[in-house]
Amino acid sequence: MTMGSLYSGEIDAFAYAAQQVGIEVKWQVEKRYEAHKYLKKNNPKSKKFFYDDKVGKANLEGVDIICGGDPCQPSSTAGLGLGKADHRYRWPQMFSICGELRPNWIVNENVVGSISNMVLDQKISDLESIGYTCQAYNIPAISVGAHHERQRIFLVANSNVQGRRKLLHTDANTIFEACGETITLGAQGNAFLQFEERHAEPALFPFPHGIPDHIIRLGAAGNSIVSPIPVILLTCIKEIDKILNQ
Repeated sequence: MTMGSLYSGEIDAFAYAAQQVGIEVKWQVEKRYEAHKYLKKNNPKSKKFFYDDKVGKANLEGVDIICGGDPCQPSSTAGLGLGKADHRYRWPQMFSICGELRPNWIVNENVVGSISNMVLDQKISDLESIGYTCQAYNIPAISVGAHHERQRIFLVANSNVQGRRKLLHTDANTIFEACGETITLGAQGNAFLQFEERHAEPALFPFPHGIPDHIIRLGAAGNSIVSPIPVILLTCIKEIDKILNQ
């Protein structure tokens, strides 16, 4: 399978996760020039694009999966909560690219504030309007062994209408067995967790011990996601895709 990454940032955990599960990253799109040197170092084979290239079908290669976490500031509870009125609201750009390229799978990530301000509903409505079926999951970082909660909404969309019928006769456990037993997804798509004792965290900065302090200055930690989560999601997507295309 192949993947394209939007809003890649310096780390691009989606691309890193794809590498771990054998998915080829064809291209990455990132607005900030300073982040591109890290993307080139960590993903030398993928094509790199800036948002000011007016990226779209004309210059982006078709892929099986498009992943991206649009800026969280419009929906963050730590911000002004302007939602779609915020000038940093970038979902329409991702939706436009997905609509042009029509990948089989779309994975979008954002903060839980996107539920209360109806941004998540807008994303689902947009994707359903062009033929995708969507499922949103609330998967916090602590569910994959991190020592901080960091709740995030992962929206997964698929375009294979005919193939989905096969899933109705497939035991879900056979899919998740390939992903390990890191998380258990409940009926509502939430991660029901067995919380472990949390280690002490620094008093001055809200980052767990073990993360170098220069990461905070770079801003990379806040612009990325916890990579084991997309590893699980992409592994599941690979297994489900095999069933859909049998």
